[in-house]
Amino acid sequence: MKKLTYLGLALLLAAFLGSAAWAQFDLTKSIGVGAKGPFWAPLMKGSELDREPYLMGLLGGVQFKYGLNENIMVGVSGAYGLTYDDTTGTDDKGFSFYSKDNASVKLTGFFTDVTGWYYFMPESNIRPFVLAGVGVNLMKAKTEPGGVEVASYSELVGKGGAGVEFFVAERIGINVGARFNYFLIYVQKEDAWTDEQAESKWRAYRAYLEPSVNFTYYIGGGKDTDKDGVNDDMDMCPDTPIGAMVDMNGCPLDEDGDGVYDGLDQCPNTPRGAKVDVNGCPIDSDRDGVYDGIDRCPNTPSGVKVDRNGCPLDEDNDGVPDYKDKCAGTPRGAKVDMNGCPIDSDNDGVADGIDRCPDTPAGAPVDENGCPLAKPIDQPMVLHMEYAVRSVEPDAAAKTKLDDLAARMKVYTKVKIDINGYTDALGSTTLNKRLSQRRADAVKMYLEGKGISSTRMTATGYGETNFLDPANKNSKRNRRIEIVPRR
Repeated sequence: MKKLTYLGLALLLAAFLGSAAWAQFDLTKSIGVGAKGPFWAPLMKGSELDREPYLMGLLGGVQFKYGLNENIMVGVSGAYGLTYDDTTGTDDKGFSFYSKDNASVKLTGFFTDVTGWYYFMPESNIRPFVLAGVGVNLMKAKTEPGGVEVASYSELVGKGGAGVEFFVAERIGINVGARFNYFLIYVQKEDAWTDEQAESKWRAYRAYLEPSVNFTYYIGGGKDTDKDGVNDDMDMCPDTPIGAMVDMNGCPLDEDGDGVYDGLDQCPNTPRGAKVDVNGCPIDSDRDGVYDGIDRCPNTPSGVKVDRNGCPLDEDNDGVPDYKDKCAGTPRGAKVDMNGCPIDSDNDGVADGIDRCPDTPAGAPVDENGCPLAKPIDQPMVLHMEYAVRSVEPDAAAKTKLDDLAARMKVYTKVKIDINGYTDALGSTTLNKRLSQRRADAVKMYLEGKGISSTRMTATGYGETNFLDPANKNSKRNRRIEIVPRR
């Protein structure tokens, strides 16, 4: 017995010294496979018995555990145990080491259980624990010597325990502790027993203690510093914030690309490009419904309607948003002032920008393009007039043409004209020159009477020159007034 005690102390010392040298191991999702034992001690005799007859026996088996998280594991185990009774003496034998020298009965059993384990100090390599569970034991009692079966039964027990597990290597644990098992009911009792014999007061033991030193090797699991479910040795992003969702490599997911990781992102479907707060929710500084980052007009006044880019609506596309536009419906292309109203520099009713004739004289009728309805003065005009006797005044036909010319000159105010008088070759050359001058002056005076400034007109008599019909210098075709525009 002393040798076993020394061996146990040596194992504890080795476990304690070795545990400090290894990296911390996270139990989460790990599978523990180990050996359990080595003793069991039947205790707590029935009230009708004088003493506890059974000695401390041997027990050995295997157990499997699975880590739900860093603190909690669930386990199943199976073990075989045996012990003997002692027919000598009057004292309890539960803590006396087993021997068959004075035995009359050999007790064997197959012990099974389901347990839950809670580990304290999961970050340490020395981890205290508590456990609880239930078990079913299949027991047989035989005569010793002889081996004749005298009883066979199965029982349900409840159990609780505590201990310390030392991690002597990253995946190797030595578990030192004890389990207390208490009889609950018979699952199946010995057929030969009467109901009274099956009562617990006649049981040789109503509980048993399992002092144990168990060895466990852990598969999977491992240290997970950032608690993301991916062990450090596989984690490519070891500093992931707590709560962030990760991929198979342990790197944070960010499905909406806003810089706040999934799992921490309270607004997981943020549009791409939107600026977000620390919670991953979009920021909308001007509260126009379009998020900062995708808002092309980030300072829109409160309450103003905007388009999908966050810019104020401008229905007439004049560059002045609707909320400032005092002239909604401005034609496309028209230049506007700061209030969104069309500019019409020549006051012809056609706005600048779409006015093809931007310098139309005030009051001149124009077409839809802003150009005067009057025809341009860009071609010479030839007047062949029939003069009354001793008169140089234009005839009626000429006056009609001159009236039209005067109207057009009022529209095209930059146009100036030369009024040139010509005669045929009949009569005196000197008289003809004077006559041509008088006729040109008469035309000029007529136009002045129609409101045309004299500064825009030059009247010159050329007499018998520049014949239209040189072959017949006396032809009346040579008697004429030519009006030639100049700029």
